Amino acid sequence: MARAFFATLIATVAVTALMYMNVRLNLYPEFDILQDIEGFNARIGLPSTEQAVWVTHLLIGIVLYGVVFALIEPILPGRGIASGLWFGVITWLVMMLVFMPMSGHEIFALDLPPVFITMTLGLHLLYGGILGISWAAFGEE
Repeated sequence: MARAFFATLIATVAVTALMYMNVRLNLYPEFDILQDIEGFNARIGLPSTEQAVWVTHLLIGIVLYGVVFALIEPILPGRGIASGLWFGVITWLVMMLVFMPMSGHEIFALDLPPVFITMTLGLHLLYGGILGISWAAFGEE
């Protein structure tokens, strides 16, 4: 399980850095996933402060995804980057089907600009690719 946590930590740090830069530099204002995490937190009774939103993001990216990836990696197609990319697609689908409605949006975020859907898919694929590479680099447990 430690291998999964290290791999998800690396992937989460990379994606978090991009998200942070987007928010701070206002590169894509229509892509503010932190606002959606804030809505998610509010709906499930968690604090909605900026710090709480980042903690939720990190817990999902490292702990939840680490456990899930460790459990399903043996049944994902391919190894290394391939299994990571599949995981990225799966987590993106879960986000679109579960998280988006729980944060107050339509299924597949159809009420948001198309750039939002594209950017979330891209970030999930990036996360999955880095996760798969990291997982493979750490070798067998």
